[in-house]
Amino acid sequence: MQDTIVEVRNLSKSFKNFEAVKNISFEIAKGSVYGFLGQNGAGKSTTMRMLLSLIEPTNGEINIFNKPLKGNEKYILSNIGAIIEKPDTYNYLSGYENLKIFSKIFKLPSTKSTLDKLLERVGLSGRGNDKVKSYSQGMKQRLGIAIALLNDPDFIILDEPTNGLDPQGIADIRNLIIHFSKNEGKTILISSHLINEIEMVADSMIILHKGEKVVEGKVSELLDPARTLVKIESNNTKSVIQIISESQWVQHLVSNDSLSFEMNKNDIPLLIKFLVEHEIPVENLKSNHSLENYFLQLTNS
Repeated sequence: MQDTIVEVRNLSKSFKNFEAVKNISFEIAKGSVYGFLGQNGAGKSTTMRMLLSLIEPTNGEINIFNKPLKGNEKYILSNIGAIIEKPDTYNYLSGYENLKIFSKIFKLPSTKSTLDKLLERVGLSGRGNDKVKSYSQGMKQRLGIAIALLNDPDFIILDEPTNGLDPQGIADIRNLIIHFSKNEGKTILISSHLINEIEMVADSMIILHKGEKVVEGKVSELLDPARTLVKIESNNTKSVIQIISESQWVQHLVSNDSLSFEMNKNDIPLLIKFLVEHEIPVENLKSNHSLENYFLQLTNS
């Protein structure tokens, strides 16, 4: 059984008449990547700020490293690294100089050797002496992660770390997160509004919507490929339904009106083969996870 790094119970936060977080509870296991999924305004950043003691909860309990956060802030926060929203760096200084300054701010011992190794860990080896203003957005994000790692924390909080990055930058950050979890044993809380990003890195996840928890569990179970939704568009729906109703595919049909099926992702090629063999006129075929469809319905409501 895995140890629990974070335990949150009945956590709420109100700002005057607005309830940003509504009675949520969750646990984060040691060495895991835990995903916070939700659109802007869902309560992700507010919850993270409460975990970092940046804002006070209205109600609820937060335990980190088996200690209540309240009253143990110094001990707990000294072992947490975080990026909330975007990393703040000095663009006119080099990456190395930024790390040196933040080491002094945090009152952490540092040598050129240790800072060079830290730059290497985040994929900035050889760029430490370059000014940050010459960095790409992905490199700036990696430097921000390096700053969060200065105290070699066991628990790392990353708020939308792939926002604004190109595909290569997204892949680089994703690989860093997986490396720190799997190879260095770090526990990571990552927020995103993109379900596919959470799917690729997280072990467990929670979906927040308008401050409330709506879904929580292991990613492998919540995004079970056996629960893939397949939607077909045809110019002759009535004819298609007739053919489907006389085949084995009728057991997967969940909606006659929209020709929607729920099946294992691996069976999609077989369905396509069946449609072709029966000369069924298909204009479009789309597939997504049941949870992804549910998430889209939530966020579009």
